[in-house]
Amino acid sequence: MLEFILTQQQKSVLESRYKISRDAREFDRIKAVLLRSEDRSVKTISQSLRKTEHSIALHINDYLTKEKLKPERGGSESHLTDEQSKALIEHISEHT
Repeated sequence: MLEFILTQQQKSVLESRYKISRDAREFDRIKAVLLRSEDRSVKTISQSLRKTEHSIALHINDYLTKEKLKPERGGSESHLTDEQSKALIEHISEHT
């Protein structure tokens, strides 16, 4: 892998974000980026964080290309019509 260097400002931003984040997945992404910037190998990072080398490499690449640290969420598109969704909500409300 190519040399990975962060500026002191980037490190400070990541460390601050790490302190305020509430998402364990974001913690792992931040730790992976910081450790890689400290010249740790992907293999060592993956062993330390108990994640696959592939996942760690993706986390680092996501940061390098998009400065992405949060995992994407969102689910899928609904296959129900608005009417079906309303009926389902009513049914669940009545029976739970």
